[in-house]
Amino acid sequence: MELEMTLGQPTGLADIPINFPGKEVSGSDSGDDPFKIPYDNVLSLELIFQRIEKATDSPDFGIRYIAREIMRRVEQTPELRAPIKALSTLEKHKETMELIMLFLVPPTDRETKLIRFSKPFEFNPIYVSPAMAELMNMKDACFSFSNKMEEVMSRQVVMVGCQILRQIYGVEVDVKPSAMLTVPDLKTGLRRFYKPTMDERFIQVITKGEVPKLGKKQIQRLLHNISDTALWLELLPPEKFAFHGLHISDLTEVTEEQALSQLKHRLISRNAILDVEKVIELADLIRVHFQNKDLQLGLAAVDYPNSRAVDHEYRIRFNFLSDSVDRLTQEIYRGSIYDQAFQSGEVLIVEDLTAIQRPTKLEKLLVKRGIRSILIAPLLDQNKNVIGLAELGSPIPYGINAFMEIKFREIRGLFRTAVERSREYIDNRIEAIMREQYTSLHPSIEWKFTEAAFDILQRQEEGIQDQPEVIAFKEVYPLYGQADIVGSSKLRNAAIYQDLFDNMRAGRFFLVRALDLVDFPLIQQVIMRIDNYLATEVDTFDNSHEISFGELVHKHITPLVSQLGNQNAELKELADNYFMRLDPDLGLFYRVRRDYEQSVQKLNRVLSKFFSERDQASQATMPHYYEKYKTDGVEYEIYAGQSLVKDREFSDVHLKNLRLSQLIDMCKATRLVNQTSKELPMPLRTAQLIFAYTSPLDIKFRMDEKRFDVDGDYNVRYEILKKRIDKATIRQGAERLTLANQISIVYLNDRDRDEYMDYLDYLQQAGYVDGEIEEWVLDPLQSVNGLRALRFKVNIEEDSVEVED
Repeated sequence: MELEMTLGQPTGLADIPINFPGKEVSGSDSGDDPFKIPYDNVLSLELIFQRIEKATDSPDFGIRYIAREIMRRVEQTPELRAPIKALSTLEKHKETMELIMLFLVPPTDRETKLIRFSKPFEFNPIYVSPAMAELMNMKDACFSFSNKMEEVMSRQVVMVGCQILRQIYGVEVDVKPSAMLTVPDLKTGLRRFYKPTMDERFIQVITKGEVPKLGKKQIQRLLHNISDTALWLELLPPEKFAFHGLHISDLTEVTEEQALSQLKHRLISRNAILDVEKVIELADLIRVHFQNKDLQLGLAAVDYPNSRAVDHEYRIRFNFLSDSVDRLTQEIYRGSIYDQAFQSGEVLIVEDLTAIQRPTKLEKLLVKRGIRSILIAPLLDQNKNVIGLAELGSPIPYGINAFMEIKFREIRGLFRTAVERSREYIDNRIEAIMREQYTSLHPSIEWKFTEAAFDILQRQEEGIQDQPEVIAFKEVYPLYGQADIVGSSKLRNAAIYQDLFDNMRAGRFFLVRALDLVDFPLIQQVIMRIDNYLATEVDTFDNSHEISFGELVHKHITPLVSQLGNQNAELKELADNYFMRLDPDLGLFYRVRRDYEQSVQKLNRVLSKFFSERDQASQATMPHYYEKYKTDGVEYEIYAGQSLVKDREFSDVHLKNLRLSQLIDMCKATRLVNQTSKELPMPLRTAQLIFAYTSPLDIKFRMDEKRFDVDGDYNVRYEILKKRIDKATIRQGAERLTLANQISIVYLNDRDRDEYMDYLDYLQQAGYVDGEIEEWVLDPLQSVNGLRALRFKVNIEEDSVEVED
């Protein structure tokens, strides 16, 4: 079979689009050669003939025979040894040229080798092999470069200059082009990538006149400025050099390497998998990497076995079942293929999902989604905890196999890094939001921090050594109050007790029924343990019981119910009913505790909103510092004083108004709790407490904690008292000071009593007080004696309040 020549004829190569970042140039629009060099270049076969002449003495008969035949013909056509100005010369001696091409391209490579010949450093060819011609004529074929057009053109000039340095000045330096040919696969439609390799052995640099002299410094200057095209053309002027010869290049397929490179490039960005469009691009690259058009990619953040403070899954959730399953780690999905992968931490392959004997809901959903074979790869952090999940899926049974798993190992680490970086990106964004939204400065004192920042800036400009600015306020008056849920610890304990006992009773009911149907000695043992635990009374129930009861459910009752329910059809409905009552996150019954926690949360929200709104109204009268905390109830602290306000005058009248307002707000909060409690799953009551500390104190901003605290040893006494009065008792410990629907005012001396009795007289007349005002001496507290209190019951039937969730 003859080697077909296409010398001087269109090959379609000039019409193939050439892509640069942000720009596309087609061959036809950019002239004959978009990379035309400023040096003269002439087609010449002389160096090839010199190579062939040496081969005429080759010990290999075939090579010697072809070489001698070529040289015999060349001796008869000396114009072939001269620079070839017209391609018609090659057409004229077509048979000789075919022999030359045969010498350069072995017969075995004729149909498969991707080769093109051109004039030195020209893009457009004078010849392409049949395989290359076929590739070039494919629809959607495209040459692409990793650099912008101007940078590629500049690199072309430098590459030519390096050839001059090598041949004329003996400097070995190499610059390769960065082109990549992309073509679609006819069978799969997926992209395939080809990288060119240049053969410059048959190119000769021809000097014109006196050769420019380049010293060591000038050569070093060139090598240190490979982007300075003007410098290269200045020191290696085009009028002094020309190129004669033949440029040979061939294409090597690098589809797998290129897909892997692009995967790495995309996965190293911090938000690589936070955008669905980016995940779609990754899925396309995965298909190219595996050359499998049916392959699907799934990605998700997962926390197993530990739960995290920040839920990353809400942003990184592109797994196969994201539309139908909230969390793959839920207790109800125990035993699924995902659970198996998470527990082992190893890649799991299922070649045919329909062949699983006891599929869980997850396997059934995958099949329904059209996935028949799947690879599940847990992504682990340094502590071997699962932080993410990568999935490969195929609609074809055995479409995923062990060979793919071996290939996937190369990129598993890339996906782990991407999940880690994306999680860190989310964490940083959340931290920034928290700083902005939740730890910002209180508006009433922002002026003080602005002044401090200005002082720091001024010192920096003057070159004075910077030092932390102390933010402090002198002689401010504290107003502390709290609305605490009565008996919250007992209520929480009782709720946990009730749920655990209901859980064990339901398990016992199932197991007793199972005794009649299966021969399973373990059932009787677990029933006996349940009966021992059920003997525990609520009054003796504590944290140790909570742990041991929970372990009994997790490790013995629930696994037994799951096992027996799966293997016995008559028990399946009972097992399903049992699992429906389990909380997905806790794996325990959670009805009563949920009612309690939802009640606490709603009551806290209502109280928090009420106190914040009341404070906003007070700020309009006189700015002050306000800080609020949520516990089982709400507590808050107010600091008011002249040093806190910049351009206004603070007086004793303002202070008294704040104290009376606090009492009125506490009365209204008590009524609000009473009304809100009617709408709660579990009715709750609060006890209100006010600390009437009427002496001024100093406060200072703690930079490490980003909050204000009292300053000075004497002022610390206020903090000690405030923390201890919450548990104060009266009547020698027979009764807590704080009671439901009542307000207690703790004070230190008679002056404080007189002031607050004056306020209470008004509250009685205004209808806030139900009954008499009680006066008490508190039982001694740790290192604290002599505290006294006023206490009264709030009239909760007046002034109904609209409750908002």
